Amino acid sequence: MEVRAWLFAVSLLVILDTAVPQDVCKAPKGEDGYPGVPGRDGRPGSKGDRGDPGLPGRRTGMKGAKGDSGDPGPSGEPGMLGYKGPVGPLGPPGEPGQKGEKGVAANIGDQKRPAFSAMIDPAALVKIDGKVLQFSKVITNMESSYNPNNGKFRCREPGYYYFTFHVISQGDLCLYIVKENKGNAEKLVAFCDTNRLSQLQVNSGGSVLKLDVSDMVWIETNVINNPNLYDRSDANSVFSGFLLFPQKA
Repeated sequence: MEVRAWLFAVSLLVILDTAVPQDVCKAPKGEDGYPGVPGRDGRPGSKGDRGDPGLPGRRTGMKGAKGDSGDPGPSGEPGMLGYKGPVGPLGPPGEPGQKGEKGVAANIGDQKRPAFSAMIDPAALVKIDGKVLQFSKVITNMESSYNPNNGKFRCREPGYYYFTFHVISQGDLCLYIVKENKGNAEKLVAFCDTNRLSQLQVNSGGSVLKLDVSDMVWIETNVINNPNLYDRSDANSVFSGFLLFPQKA
């Protein structure tokens, strides 16, 4: 019913509007009303195309404030190993260690005592073998380190030894203390005397030597079968040696 009344009113207005003559005077236009209340925002539009880059901004010469630090980036791959650096300075001394236990008392009776003394035997047929003097008559030979068959001392206890000799001559004579180490013989010290009057004379010498196991020591002259060596029983030539102290382990 309300719909019909509304339609009737609309139709009547249309008829009246067409019936009014066109030259009827119109009323003057009224003043604009107050602006209406802004409407609600519309729905967001679709994202537009990316614009062209803007022009560079002007430099004002003022330095801006430092920004916040960014998040750490991912770790990179390990680099190649660098060159070895120089040795650093010596560090401070460490703390003293604990006192060790008391060692076992040494027994001097267990220490080896190689010592020998031998002379040239006047009755021996060979008194010089090549250039090596043959002290074949043993006086003392502790530990049996001296070999009277070849006139050489062989070390069995490493350490420091003292060797000495007293040889009688009736002419010019040079004598050497020779040491052999691992097959290499070396004349360590030399003693030479001149005897133009051909009188009996004592040639003496001595030295302290450091020996390792199997080292050998002997007395050697400068001439094969030297004729100036005096070999009679009224004056004896002697070669001696002994251990001063053993080498520490």
